[in-house]
Amino acid sequence: MNEMLSFPNPYWLLNQSKDKQIEFVVVLVSSSKNDSAIKLVYQFFDKNNINISITNMLSDKHMTEIFISETTQNAWKIFKRLLVLTLNINADVFLLPISGRKKKLLVCDMDSTIVLTETLDDIAASIGIGKQVGEITLRAMQGKLDFHKALNKRISLLKGISEKLFDEVANNVKFNSGAEELIKFAQKNGIRTVLVSGGFEPIVNVVAAKMGFDRYVCNKAEISSGKLTGNVLEPVIDAGAKLKVLQEEIKQLAILPEQTCAVGDGANDLPMLQAAGVGVGYMGKTLVRAGTPYQINSSSLVSILLMMGIAVY
Repeated sequence: MNEMLSFPNPYWLLNQSKDKQIEFVVVLVSSSKNDSAIKLVYQFFDKNNINISITNMLSDKHMTEIFISETTQNAWKIFKRLLVLTLNINADVFLLPISGRKKKLLVCDMDSTIVLTETLDDIAASIGIGKQVGEITLRAMQGKLDFHKALNKRISLLKGISEKLFDEVANNVKFNSGAEELIKFAQKNGIRTVLVSGGFEPIVNVVAAKMGFDRYVCNKAEISSGKLTGNVLEPVIDAGAKLKVLQEEIKQLAILPEQTCAVGDGANDLPMLQAAGVGVGYMGKTLVRAGTPYQINSSSLVSILLMMGIAVY
């Protein structure tokens, strides 16, 4: 990442001919006390004559809201410069309009986003082929290998294993930091939550139930006599399918795309992230880091609640 950041334009960016000044919030979050991050941002604002109207410091200064009034064109330039400024100081920064900050739909990827690991890799590791399958997964998540081909290859390597291995992985799944708070408080605030995953149903349905998602969509492995056949049932949940789920939910809820938030980490999440009002990369792979300005690389999934203006502390 450098000074010449080139992300897709956010939904709130207006053409220069129609640009106007509106209220924005800059959200600064770190995993520890972020005095140095705040100081750096303040210095940037002062140097560039950016007026701060209000500052809110939350949770012992781990989280800070800074309110400014700018044109959308200037705000977009400020956001991109702040991303560069905070790149190496263990803090995440987000900039959003105050109007419409709260969303009505949250769509989440599962593996390496809501849960800590890639669950298909966990199954492979339990039978001694974790490295082989993991390498395929990584290439697919980086966008270096077609998702369909990668999925078929990985599931073929699991041919003949007992379906009970899915249950073992599901029962031992670990959640990423802030995942449970994210879904709990999103639902408490009337936000519909959907889990959409390239993973498989025996695990996804357990995760969805534990977390309390309103809906889940995922892949299904063909099983015969209690064992995997090595085939994936249609339809395959890939990048296009994830995008379609987001679009279906928008239509059913009768809301606008800008009223949605999506989060994911891999290349197969990117179309969904870019179609959402706020698409968040969580510890994202290279394509995701380049594909959306909203990035969680230092803090937890709770940061998404702060982006949406939901108080959790």
